[in-house]
Amino acid sequence: MISGVHNPNKVKVTILGQVYTIEGDASADYIARVADFVNAKMEDVANSITNASSLQIAILAALNIADELFQIKESEYLATDEIREKTNMLISMLDEGLIGDVFSISGKPRQHL
Repeated sequence: MISGVHNPNKVKVTILGQVYTIEGDASADYIARVADFVNAKMEDVANSITNASSLQIAILAALNIADELFQIKESEYLATDEIREKTNMLISMLDEGLIGDVFSISGKPRQHL
């Protein structure tokens, strides 16, 4: 019997000058890239605000990251909705015969048996 072996990766990362050991199931490279992303966002906030505490910087960076996520999700939703509408329009046009017989060979309608 094979038991589920849990082999998390441990990666040392630096975020805003503090070293953290992050443990996770993702690859070490992925964990490092995520930490670099968070560090960059926190540094952006730290460089734009004077006299902010680490907690304030972390909260503002988290809000910025959440805003980006929400915008991406909204954009994906709108794109999916637009694709759905266009697909339904094409289906309607096919049903009404406005596009032509897509199942024809060489422009001749296909005979059904």
